[in-house]
Amino acid sequence: MNGKGFDGRLYFFLAAALSIFVPAPGRFSCGLALLVLFNLQIAVMVLFFHLSSALGMENFRNVLMTLSLVFVTILYKQLLALFCPVMALTLGFCMYLPALSTVAIQFFFGEGGVGLRSHLSGSLGRSAMFSAYLLLFFLIREVVGYSTVSLPAPGSPMVFPLPFGSGSVGLFLATIPGALALVAAVFAILVFVWRKFEIVRNSRENGRPSSGGER
Repeated sequence: MNGKGFDGRLYFFLAAALSIFVPAPGRFSCGLALLVLFNLQIAVMVLFFHLSSALGMENFRNVLMTLSLVFVTILYKQLLALFCPVMALTLGFCMYLPALSTVAIQFFFGEGGVGLRSHLSGSLGRSAMFSAYLLLFFLIREVVGYSTVSLPAPGSPMVFPLPFGSGSVGLFLATIPGALALVAAVFAILVFVWRKFEIVRNSRENGRPSSGGER
């Protein structure tokens, strides 16, 4: 992958994080629940993408995919309400943001011309990288902001206190403006690291002798 492609992925990370996860509560358990829904939506959208092609219904593809997202979101929210009603109530409208972003951003559908297996594995692979990035984002917010780590559990999330307190800077990260600042900081770090990686890789490639050259 070239540098330009990675930059596009970084911009997607930033846009998706801002649109989906910044308004969500700064708890690791909430981020985990939202990301499970997000990956489920990606899988369902890929399946309906190919199902519409197999049935010759390309003209209704967007409608079918949108309806499938709405159905999956409603079903997931009802199941979450049965498993952990406190979390379902806490997340509220945030559970519908991944569906809106998945429709708006076509990042996961750059492989529409390939088969179902390749398309699904490619989309879920990118979704997994995105999920790892956001799980770290939520973990930092909760650890620094609340000095706790929470996990989903029946009834209400389990909260494990950490042996240190959070100051005013930490509490700021738990807010929406703090989340925006954290996303920008992580984005800048990723860009910096990738640029350094590209410099090292290009220098090695330029210094490598050609296959037809003299030994």
